[in-house]
Amino acid sequence: MQFDSIVYAMFLPLVFVLYWALAKHRKCQNVLLLVASYTFYGWWDWRFLGLIFATTLTTWASGLAIERWGNRKRLWTAASVVFNLGILFTFKYFNFFVDGMRLLLASVGMEADWVTLNLVLPVGISFYTFQALSYTIDVKRGEVKATRDLVAFMVYIAFFPQLVAGPIERAKNLLPQFLRNKEWDYGVAVVGMRQILWGLTKKVVVADTLGGYLDTMLYNAGSQSASTIVMAAIIFATQIYADFSGYSDIAIGSARLLNIRLSANFKYPYFSRSWSEYWTRWHVTLMTWLRTYVYIPLGGSRCSRWRTALNVMIVFAISGLWHGANVTYVLWGISCGVLMLPHIFIGKTKPSGVATWRDLHKCLVIFALASVTFLIFRANNLTQLSDMCHALVHGSWLAVPMGISALEFIVPLAVVDWLGRRHEFPLEHLPMPTWSYQD
Repeated sequence: MQFDSIVYAMFLPLVFVLYWALAKHRKCQNVLLLVASYTFYGWWDWRFLGLIFATTLTTWASGLAIERWGNRKRLWTAASVVFNLGILFTFKYFNFFVDGMRLLLASVGMEADWVTLNLVLPVGISFYTFQALSYTIDVKRGEVKATRDLVAFMVYIAFFPQLVAGPIERAKNLLPQFLRNKEWDYGVAVVGMRQILWGLTKKVVVADTLGGYLDTMLYNAGSQSASTIVMAAIIFATQIYADFSGYSDIAIGSARLLNIRLSANFKYPYFSRSWSEYWTRWHVTLMTWLRTYVYIPLGGSRCSRWRTALNVMIVFAISGLWHGANVTYVLWGISCGVLMLPHIFIGKTKPSGVATWRDLHKCLVIFALASVTFLIFRANNLTQLSDMCHALVHGSWLAVPMGISALEFIVPLAVVDWLGRRHEFPLEHLPMPTWSYQD
């Protein structure tokens, strides 16, 4: 079920009405949310409901086992992590590694003659798997208590607004909200509707429109002018931001209608003044997850600069692989990690506060760096990436670029974001409407 579909436009109001009709009946509300979430997920492909249920049940049981048999908590934690990562790797990366092995054997004159599975990727599997992993690890660390409320835990894993595209929530932030009664709040609901509207605007008006430019511009990329490839980079950087952050806004706004608070996922990343600041503003919940469960356990920045650099490169390589089973995603992650190395060895501090007009030149530099790295992300394969690089080196920089009319969508979005950059989203602090009654 897509957020920008007619089905969701009918689904969300129905859930909203039924949810508040059950006010002060927390368990009934949770049952409703569970049914709604599984309906939402099953709308994509009902066959994967068993997969998310298996992840949920084993993670919930492992949490209880860790608390009950504390002397074996490492064993239970490892079992849960291996099970969940096994599912993720099987469905998301199996075909990727099999194809890589087939190509490797072909390069030395051998042929892979075994039968392989063409597995379909379950939507949202990366998001709910990371959410399940964080719960198990946090219970093991003693940061959260294992819950015995299975229904509430199932809703935590499958909560429909953030199920398929985040934000990735930790149990200590989201799970307690399903364990207490919630009251209707008109102001929160109004802000939620505004955030849904803003998210839909970015997703439908900006992202979907810009997507139409790229297919034409990058078709036979090697024969394009350098200026066209640069324009394509600007368009894609804007498109992926509008699409992903727009989806996050719709998710957060939908949850607000139910008086449930989700974490901010994008904090105006293109108004960053350094590359390190950019990664505190782009896909915030993923980077927070990787910092908490990968970077810090590896030693973080508490070791030598060379070891810190290695830790950073590992985190960004995982970030690239997390986005999909494609070598260009991994290269994108590595390139982003390389750009972080000067901050490690030079030791620059991250700027505080929000950007001002005096920082605009720095913001433009960060946007340019992000746009270049996103060319790697956008490439379908290494051949297309090579063609884009060829065009940048040998193509004309003076030719009028294709897709220049896309600025009609890019510039207004940038202006609105700039004016609203001090708030969670630009429409958040508009005057609150009030109801008036006349006899």
